Amino acid sequence: MRTWRAMDRAPHDGRWIIAIHRDDPDRRAVVRWDPRGLGDPEPWHVASCQHSYPADAFTDWMDFPDCPLPDCPLPERPDPAEARDLPEAHAGERRVGFAPPLG
Repeated sequence: MRTWRAMDRAPHDGRWIIAIHRDDPDRRAVVRWDPRGLGDPEPWHVASCQHSYPADAFTDWMDFPDCPLPDCPLPERPDPAEARDLPEAHAGERRVGFAPPLG
């Protein structure tokens, strides 16, 4: 099980981590330590935009969870024959998240 750790132990090797924002503990950010140079006032850079934060902006951090193993079973696809029996307004709901068959 992953646990939150104090930011003073956060990695400074450029890998992405999940961090808790100091001013809003319900807010999380995906950040990495990437100072532009010595004395960079905002060395924590955000993954989703060009924004960065000062070194003391976060209280705790956590690594990303491991990726699922490739041999994990995929979700079962719905039977296309059953989807045809549904009214048109609901037929798409049965197939949400599934790609159409190839070929």
